[in-house]
Amino acid sequence: MIRVSDGDTVVVMTEGPDELTVRLAAVNAPDRGECHADESLALLEDIVGGGEVEMVRTGTDQFGRTLAHLYAGGSHVNLELVALGMALVVTPDPDDGLAGGLIGAEEQAFSSGLGLWGPDSCGRKTEIPELVIEAALSRVDPPGPDDERLAEELVVIVNPGSVGVDLSGWLLRDESARHRFTFPVGTSLGPGDRLTVSSDDEGWSPGDGPVWNNGGDVALLLDPVGTVVARWRY
Repeated sequence: MIRVSDGDTVVVMTEGPDELTVRLAAVNAPDRGECHADESLALLEDIVGGGEVEMVRTGTDQFGRTLAHLYAGGSHVNLELVALGMALVVTPDPDDGLAGGLIGAEEQAFSSGLGLWGPDSCGRKTEIPELVIEAALSRVDPPGPDDERLAEELVVIVNPGSVGVDLSGWLLRDESARHRFTFPVGTSLGPGDRLTVSSDDEGWSPGDGPVWNNGGDVALLLDPVGTVVARWRY
C-alpha cells in the first residue's frame, strides 16, 4: 500500500510496523502551503493510488529518504509530473540513467504554461511583468573555491519593459528551494534597469554559502503569490 505524503513523496507500507519514505528522484514539487502544492499532490495520488507501482531506487537524500523512479500503469511517474507542470526538475545525477527526458519535458511544460508554469496558476489577477533573468550577465561558477567567491556568484534580473516593477516581497530561488532570497520592502526595478543578486547579499535563507550548483540548476523569480515570472535553467 502506498500513501502520498506530498507532490513528490510517498510512503510505502511494508510488512510489519515499518514504513519506507520514498522521494521521487530528480524532481521537486511545491511544498505544502505553496502555490500548486494541492494540485501536485492530487495528481500523484491519482497516478499511484489503487494500483501496482514499480520502484527503481537510485540512492538516498540528505534526510535518509529513498530516492527512486516510480512506474505505474505503464507511466514513468517522475516524468509525468514534470510533463504536466506539477513538478520541476532537480538537475539529475549523470549516473541516473532513468532521468532522460526530464529536462526536455520541463521545457515543454514551461513553454506551454502548464501547471505551476501557468500565468494564472497562483491566482494572479494582473498581467505578469516583463522581467527576465539575463544569462549572459549572470555567473554561477566564479573562479576559485565557491565558499570564497560568494560576492562573485550572481544572478542578474533585467526589466526590458516600459513599466517599473515593485519587487517588495518577491522571491528568487533555486531548483531545490533550499536557497531562497526575499527582496526587501522598497526594492524596485525601473524600465530598462537591471538588478544584481549575489550569493553574499543579505536576504538569503539559509545564507552564508554558495547558492547555484556548478553542474546545473534553475533560477526562478516568483511574485508574492508564487507566480513564476522569470526562469533561467543552465
